[in-house]
Amino acid sequence: MKILGSNPGLQEIQLGEDGPIKKRDKDGTFHVDDALGKKLVKTGDYAATGTTFRGARGYVCNSCYFTSLFRDKCGKCGSTDLTPEE
Repeated sequence: MKILGSNPGLQEIQLGEDGPIKKRDKDGTFHVDDALGKKLVKTGDYAATGTTFRGARGYVCNSCYFTSLFRDKCGKCGSTDLTPEE
């Protein structure tokens, strides 16, 4: 999980008193495991970043059966014959 600190000057975080030190990546986020990330986000000092499509409904191409997130045209074959995913 990628998290973002509330202070833009934050360069590293230490996880617990004797825990490992996580340095900030080049994209400005800290990479931590999901369980720890959720705990840190609940404190309000960190925010979750990134894009997920877990709950997204796509559009199935009737020509090649590729599922696309965009309803205009298929990203694989270019067809415009798409039906909403159920």
